[in-house]
Amino acid sequence: MSIRDLEILAGSVRRRKFTRVDKEAIVSETLNGDTSVADVARRHEIDRSLIYRWRREFGVVENAGA
Repeated sequence: MSIRDLEILAGSVRRRKFTRVDKEAIVSETLNGDTSVADVARRHEIDRSLIYRWRREFGVVENAGA
């Protein structure tokens, strides 16, 4: 990567705010079993760690035996 390929983004980056309902809907998508947390995160353009944080916040327990 050369300095010519560097893109500079100007302006402020707005932080998105999710309501509790939004968070619950996103977390529930991960509990379906047909899709991975990574896929859900990609679809909503958020980081996987945020989904895992919300899962802990809502008391979702991982099934270690599965």
